[in-house]
Amino acid sequence: MKILIDTLIKLGILKDDLDYHLVRASMVIIFLFFGYQKWFEYEAQVLITYIGNGPLISWMYPVFGIRGASWFLGVSE
Repeated sequence: MKILIDTLIKLGILKDDLDYHLVRASMVIIFLFFGYQKWFEYEAQVLITYIGNGPLISWMYPVFGIRGASWFLGVSE
């Protein structure tokens, strides 16, 4: 743990704006979890109503299929 703290101090992350870095890291983790869920079948089935009725993204089902559209959204998030 001391090695990690020393490395963060050398990089300047712990010197100033620590709250900014913590909020940014938590947002990245949350978005990764949302994107990660799109890779599984249960989430692809849940997204059918949202993607099928969306005026901007309804083209994805004919082009990619159900799983492909879900993967596309997961990667783009």
